[in-house]
Amino acid sequence: MEIMIADYSGFCFGVKRAMEIVENLIRKKEKAFTLGPLIHNPQVVERLKCSGIIAADLSDIKEGNVIIRTHGVEPDLTKQLESRPVNIIDCTCPHVKRVHNLAQDISNRGYLTVIIGDHNHPEVEGIKGYCNGDVKVIENAEEAKNFYTTKKVGIIVQTTQTKENIEEIMSVLRSKLDIEIFNNTRCKATQQRQEAAADLARNVDIMLVIGGKNSSNTKKLAQVCQNVGASVYHIETAEELKKSWFKYSDKVGITAGASTPDWIIKEVISKMDEFNKEMNNQETVKKEEEGELNYENTFTDLKEDTIVEGTVVKVDNNEVLVNIGYKSDGIIPINELSDIAFESPEDIIKVGDKIQVYIMKLEDEDGNVVLSKKKADIINTWNYIEDIYNHQGDLEGIVTEVVKGGVLVDINGIKGFIPASHLDLRYVPDLNVFVGKKLKLHILELDRNKNRIVLSRKYVLEREREELKEKTWASIEEGQTVKGVVKRLTGFGAFVDIGGVDGLIHISDLAWQKIKHPSEIVKEEQEVEVLVLKVDKERERISLGLKQIMPNPWDELDEKYTIGSIIEGKVVKLVNFGAFVEVAPGVEGLVHISQISQEHIANPEDVLKEGDSVKVKILDVDTKGKRMSLSIKEAQYKESQENIKMYEKPKENGITIGEMVGDLFDEK
Repeated sequence: MEIMIADYSGFCFGVKRAMEIVENLIRKKEKAFTLGPLIHNPQVVERLKCSGIIAADLSDIKEGNVIIRTHGVEPDLTKQLESRPVNIIDCTCPHVKRVHNLAQDISNRGYLTVIIGDHNHPEVEGIKGYCNGDVKVIENAEEAKNFYTTKKVGIIVQTTQTKENIEEIMSVLRSKLDIEIFNNTRCKATQQRQEAAADLARNVDIMLVIGGKNSSNTKKLAQVCQNVGASVYHIETAEELKKSWFKYSDKVGITAGASTPDWIIKEVISKMDEFNKEMNNQETVKKEEEGELNYENTFTDLKEDTIVEGTVVKVDNNEVLVNIGYKSDGIIPINELSDIAFESPEDIIKVGDKIQVYIMKLEDEDGNVVLSKKKADIINTWNYIEDIYNHQGDLEGIVTEVVKGGVLVDINGIKGFIPASHLDLRYVPDLNVFVGKKLKLHILELDRNKNRIVLSRKYVLEREREELKEKTWASIEEGQTVKGVVKRLTGFGAFVDIGGVDGLIHISDLAWQKIKHPSEIVKEEQEVEVLVLKVDKERERISLGLKQIMPNPWDELDEKYTIGSIIEGKVVKLVNFGAFVEVAPGVEGLVHISQISQEHIANPEDVLKEGDSVKVKILDVDTKGKRMSLSIKEAQYKESQENIKMYEKPKENGITIGEMVGDLFDEK
């Protein structure tokens, strides 16, 4: 009996992401509530319950960690949670969030929103919550036939719907409705899983579909397999398997829903292997009794153009011998050992190593089995890359060179291409900075036949930024001091990335002194420490302050200046009643118009202009009120008095020049 596993089986990206978040809580020994089952799999829910992650209703949750499950919830429910002393951890699948946004847009534009989906499914309930106007849920073609409206319609789709159901419903609706918008929001992972399952189901005798009986996507997966004519068994665990199902089956296919964990899939495969061994042993005993086995049958059945595992038994400069369980050892010619340059074969492998090899020939002209480790490595790497692609995962590659339009990366001997636009979140003028770096990448396109792999680092960075953004929003609070990086300067302030989220430092909060542009204080890509002044989660806005973490210059005035002293300052503003003079960064004092000049003036602009350096006398300081009274006139008078004393000479009548000049000033 041959057992085959369908591609894309098991956890989808959204479920995997949610489970990673929850597993992290469990590792930290933190307890949490989930609004309903985190995913539709009873075994997973029970295991999480034993670890302190409990499914509950809103009325049962008073405080602590609250997890919003992958299906998402309506905004009103989120607002109710935000009014309680709870820590909200949003595990809504990003694909579902996209549906929320599209549904909200359709509704805001005044259209009647139609959701192709299952009545009362939690994902559909969540989507409905984002619609402000009329909403209609249509589950099948029969309901579509019974529905009519004269309103303009916008349509979205529950992410786990089947292609056939969507097409049947849309065929009916298009014939009688004014459809303005149709967003086929069926998840790509759902589409790939269903198509792969259907392809496999066409070529097997029996199809096993593993997943929760309450899982919508798993039930639809079973339906897809039945629709192509396969005999289908929908099971939750390996315990439900019965050997009698497979008595007359040569080929058995296995697939699993998006909420089915790997450990359940592996248990089913293991149980099927046990059945297979039992059935094969029975067949072997029967053949032995009939005398059908001979000497050749005791060796492993090998075929050319396949990969097998073997043990290295000899290494020399010409060839490597490998025991592959055949009647003779296989030979790896040196040129088939590795793509990596080496001086000695022992730099690559050693006696006793277990390696995988590709069978090039079972028997050459000398009767030898010819093997290739190099080809096995390439095939295995391709298989690994395809598996990553099928499961929407990430891989690592090293940038080797810059080419037209992007860079090339090496993935265990296989070349991939990253377009320049997918190397970073921002434009990078010189791509050579990436050469030699190991990057985490997402596969955009894959064609094994053409040796074509197109990759994106930008996709990974965007996803990580989104995850970091969610974490930041969950933890950010007013009054916190956080670190960030200045990303953009505008005339009104600086935007700072504080963990996937941009906060604004208004120009008035950059420095205690007045500035004309933020570039006077900070520059782009500069790391800064800032104070969180205000958080508006509903509008997703954060106000930050840079000056607030620095000493207030007014607090130090008592130590630096005394009343009556003369200091130097700069005129920063002229008004009809006087002039403001900056005597220190962030500290300005007022020179009243009467204290500007010895002469009477009608307007400060008659004798001063902004930017002038002047000497002033401190008349009064109010540090609490942040006020300072200054006098240019008094400073000039004091300075002139000091200058006069330097040139005083006694006259015959006993009157000095200083006294004469002083009398003149007094008269004025």
